[in-house]
Amino acid sequence: MIYVGWAALYEGETDAHYFNALIPRVMTDLVLRNNAQAATIPEMPAVRLSRGPVDQVAKEACRARDAFLMVFIHADSGGRSVEASLPSRGAAYCEAMQRRCGWEPVRCVTVTPRHETESWMLADPMAVTKALGSRATAENLGLPIDANGAERLTDPKRVLTNAIQIVTGRRRRRLNDLQFLYSSIAERQSLDSLRVSRSFVAFEARLKDALVSVHCL
Repeated sequence: MIYVGWAALYEGETDAHYFNALIPRVMTDLVLRNNAQAATIPEMPAVRLSRGPVDQVAKEACRARDAFLMVFIHADSGGRSVEASLPSRGAAYCEAMQRRCGWEPVRCVTVTPRHETESWMLADPMAVTKALGSRATAENLGLPIDANGAERLTDPKRVLTNAIQIVTGRRRRRLNDLQFLYSSIAERQSLDSLRVSRSFVAFEARLKDALVSVHCL
């Protein structure tokens, strides 16, 4: 039995609630789908890294390296100029860990939704409406119908915010409410729906390589 402890670096608190629910789901699904040997996938990261300068993050990760087998680095692609530099942005943390403590780059998995985290959340509109407690259709809430549509959005956060306002009638929601909503969507959404997203498929491929490297797959 392999215990697959993991660490994570997120851009924000709502992102953390979404990915803390999604990442262990995806890892567990990959292990089961590949008929891999028994593995324990913890529901929460063993270490939540603090966002900061690259070398500082690498130092923190290397200090705690015995607590996890892989680390996830979240970075939204944002606008076109940011998207172009995304590979180097994500790789910088992995390269710094490799320099500082010999961390294998394959076990440093970048998490890079197109534009914003919400593009993955909107990949399954039914999960969004259920998490909101609404019977409205995706069209009535202004949601894309699938992951392809979600990835074409330049501002998926605004699309989700507008849907929330339609359902709740409130202009803004408290942070705690948003965090609960984000984790609820991650728990409900179909992984097959997410696998229509090119950025998710790329992430899952990197995750598979990491799981192979720790002898899970």
